[in-house]
Amino acid sequence: MCKTWVCGALVFTVLLTGCASQDQGAQQEGVLLRGQYQSMSGWAGTFQICAQLGEQVYEFTLEGSGQRDGETVLTVVQPDWMAGVTARMTQEESVLEYDGAGMTLGTLNGDGLSPIAAIPAMLDEVSQGYIAQCSWEQEGTETLLQLLCRDPEEEAEQGTEYVMWFDPDTYALRLGEVRVAGSTVLTVTSDDFTMEMNNDESTDHENLDGGPSGPSGA
Repeated sequence: MCKTWVCGALVFTVLLTGCASQDQGAQQEGVLLRGQYQSMSGWAGTFQICAQLGEQVYEFTLEGSGQRDGETVLTVVQPDWMAGVTARMTQEESVLEYDGAGMTLGTLNGDGLSPIAAIPAMLDEVSQGYIAQCSWEQEGTETLLQLLCRDPEEEAEQGTEYVMWFDPDTYALRLGEVRVAGSTVLTVTSDDFTMEMNNDESTDHENLDGGPSGPSGA
C-alpha cells in the first residue's frame, strides 16, 4: 500500500511493506540506532515542517540544535511572517518559550505537543520511548530504516504515534510523522541532520521497549 500526504510543495510518499516483527535485520538495526541516539551528546539540522491543526495547515522551516545536558533551540527561518520566532526548551523544566513576536500555532494532541516541540519529542522517543515496529521502507530510490514509537498502553492507531525514517548508514533522521488517533497531523523532512557523539561513543544498547530487558512491541 502506498500512502501520499501532500502539504503545499511537500509530497510525502512511503511504500509500506508489511509486518516488521518478521524482519529480524530491521529489528537488530533498530537496536543499534537506539544505541547511537543514547550516545548522542547533541544534534543539529534544518527541518521542513507541515502541520495540520484543525482546518489550518502551516508550513515552515526550522533551524536548530540541541544538547543532551543543555538547551534545545529551534528558530523559524521561513516564511517571512514567522521568521525569527525562537523556541527554547530544557529537559529540567520542559518549558516552551517564544521570543520575538511571540506566537502560538496550537497543539497537535491532548498532551499539549506543539508543532515546534515535535522534533525533540521524536528524538526522545528514539532514545527512550517504546519502539513498536522496525522495518525497511523504500523512499524513492533509497531504502530507509523505519521506526514506529507509541505509548505501550495504547492500541495501534490510538493516542499519539511517532513514525520516523532514518538513513541506515549514518542513522540521521530523514523523515518523520506525528499521528494522532491514526491521522497524520505533522510531517518533517531534513536533509542535513547531524549527530554529535560522546567521546567514548559507548552505549548499553537497551532493548527497543526502553527498558533493561524484554522484547520490542509487535
